[in-house]
Amino acid sequence: MMQKIRNNQGKFTTDRAEARDAKLSLRIEPSVLEKIQAIPDWQEKVRSLLYGLVERNDPPS
Repeated sequence: MMQKIRNNQGKFTTDRAEARDAKLSLRIEPSVLEKIQAIPDWQEKVRSLLYGLVERNDPPS
């Protein structure tokens, strides 16, 4: 697990180009949520799937 770094005000900092501070909420069945949360490193895996979905559907500039 990555070390969480805080600044002088106690807020988390990041070295990413864009902070991950936006939230996404959706409703799913509790049984599905339980299965997802049982997957090791599930949050990063879900992020990766969502980023891939966005990239595939992003119209060319």
